Amino acid sequence: FGPEPSAFADLVGRAQEVLDGESPVLRPRDGEGLPGGLLDLPDLPVLLLPDLHARADFLAAVLTWRPPLDPGGSDAMPTVLHLLSQGKLLLLCLGDAFHGEGQDAALRWNLAIPEYESGWASAPAMDEEMGRALACVELILRLKLAFPESFHYLKGNHDNVANEEGRGDHPFYKYAYEGEMTASWFAHRYGDELRAAYRSLELSLPVLARGRHFVASHAEPAFPLKAGDILEYRRRPDVVEALTWTPNDGALPGSVFSSLRSLLGTRALGSRWFGGHRPVEGRYALRQHGRYIQFHRPGHRIADEPEKILEG
Repeated sequence: FGPEPSAFADLVGRAQEVLDGESPVLRPRDGEGLPGGLLDLPDLPVLLLPDLHARADFLAAVLTWRPPLDPGGSDAMPTVLHLLSQGKLLLLCLGDAFHGEGQDAALRWNLAIPEYESGWASAPAMDEEMGRALACVELILRLKLAFPESFHYLKGNHDNVANEEGRGDHPFYKYAYEGEMTASWFAHRYGDELRAAYRSLELSLPVLARGRHFVASHAEPAFPLKAGDILEYRRRPDVVEALTWTPNDGALPGSVFSSLRSLLGTRALGSRWFGGHRPVEGRYALRQHGRYIQFHRPGHRIADEPEKILEG
């Protein structure tokens, strides 16, 4: 039910070093010289993954998929993993490694409530839930270490292992007390020091990615944003909240197109903003007059290529 503590601490530490040392071309610096919240993607094909929610199997399956980047593609086409290793594809995840969703997860969370209340004396349900989540976390971190310029992960609202209130985050509960239960179990299993280290890593994640003709974040931008706002995300908790917590119909009208114009300039006219955060019916939903494409369908494995959607 999760990696061995010393190995996990080493993995977290190495991933933190990668995030701290990302190229200024990829992560422009903020006013203090730290990697800002904006990820500037090179002009390569991009594969977007919505909220993961402890679905390591989904992420692993994506790595073995052969995307039809060539219209005449066949079984001879390379896998996503191979394309990442060759620097020919970018894989961008939109956050939320923790907290399983769906009926099975809801049952696990409810079974785990008395385990939490007993101080984890026996915790088969929570051990299974956190084992799934940490398998997802471990794969994310290993991919970042293996492909630092090709694999990227944006912060979501569930990326809050301490269940903290502040810095753009809020405690979370849905089926049970997921946020507090996760924080408590993590400290029980790994200790406060490693939980604090992983929390620092979460706070180092970028919150927005900018491609040539698209922008992506975990959630719909709550208000119009400029590049400078996003770069300074460490000192702008309102920006972090605006890109990770916005509910459906919670954004200011026009916030997407206004932000696109600011972030993309003359390329904004045919551009779109991609996000997840809230479940949708079907492959995706259109918001803000079709400028915001929301794709997150728990229980389904949906990955999208922005350029293919824009062309379609």
